[in-house]
Amino acid sequence: MKKIKALFFNLLFLALPALALAAGPGDKDVPDMATRMVRVEGLGAINYFFATWYNSNKFVFAILVTVVMGVVGALIALMTDVILKAIGMEVSKIEHHE
Repeated sequence: MKKIKALFFNLLFLALPALALAAGPGDKDVPDMATRMVRVEGLGAINYFFATWYNSNKFVFAILVTVVMGVVGALIALMTDVILKAIGMEVSKIEHHE
């Protein structure tokens, strides 16, 4: 019975997005984000790079942003580890007392 409940709730959660879109496409005045273009005039080097990727291929842009976010997160974790070690906290060894 527990497995049937879990299966039912999983199917329900998978169906929720389709049920939400059943009302129709919505307001026609809202621009479609898949066809939206960003102006690149007057942008700096990094902003121009990301805007060009966004305009040319949104899938590659999404992958690029995901990778950059992962690298930035790893750098933040590394810097936090260095700072905590500098103030005397040992963060790599966590002792569990069960």
